[in-house]
Amino acid sequence: MISEFPLFVFTTLGGLAAGAYATSAAFPAGRDAKRAWLLPLACLALLAAGLVGLPLHLGRPERLLIALTQPGAMIAQEAYWSMALGIIMLVDLVVTKRKGAAPRALRIVGAVVALGLMAVMANAYFVSVAVPAWASWQTFAFYVFGDLAMGAALLALIDRELLGRGSYAIAAPTLSVLAAVACALEAAHFASADADAVLLIVGAVLAVAGTAAAVAAKSGKMPAKTVAPVAFACLFVAVAVARYGFYAACVL
Repeated sequence: MISEFPLFVFTTLGGLAAGAYATSAAFPAGRDAKRAWLLPLACLALLAAGLVGLPLHLGRPERLLIALTQPGAMIAQEAYWSMALGIIMLVDLVVTKRKGAAPRALRIVGAVVALGLMAVMANAYFVSVAVPAWASWQTFAFYVFGDLAMGAALLALIDRELLGRGSYAIAAPTLSVLAAVACALEAAHFASADADAVLLIVGAVLAVAGTAAAVAAKSGKMPAKTVAPVAFACLFVAVAVARYGFYAACVL
């Protein structure tokens, strides 16, 4: 197991939650209002699970409290943005459970905060002086597009009606392609820095497979009940494998 495994858990699960919540602002829930609360609940649970990685990364959980008193520390910034997003998700969950839908303005604000969290996650590695391979603009694309692609796939897994919408049918494969390209660009950068890029390449290939599933849904070649889990599995594994390689290539 890599030494940065807690951070891998945080950026993968937290990134999935942020990506799903950010894309939900563009694709509101379908007609089944009784299940609309599942999205904020799933995102909140994923974010909470990911946040466990922050104190574990510090070795002793109480050190996180000390880190939070230093706003300039990247781990503190990640915690602040995560907590802000978590509060918005909790409000969304309560409102949606009671009224069947959250105000669009709340989702938009949450999307902005989610994008901020993704950017902060990427910046934590961009500013790294210990690992030169991380300090590149490709790292931002690698994190943001990966999170958005698997987040969009999670939306369809929760709300299958999205697969029949024209805007989603265009956006989902586009985000998958961008995630694949981002993995490939990061792999090329890693290779130029003499770092192992194999898992990044594998991630790019799996993201392409997720794109193929999304395209199959648009063309009607696969039923929605099959496409949604296949597309999500491909993209989640793609991001997880690539992100594991991101850490493993540079941290012993």
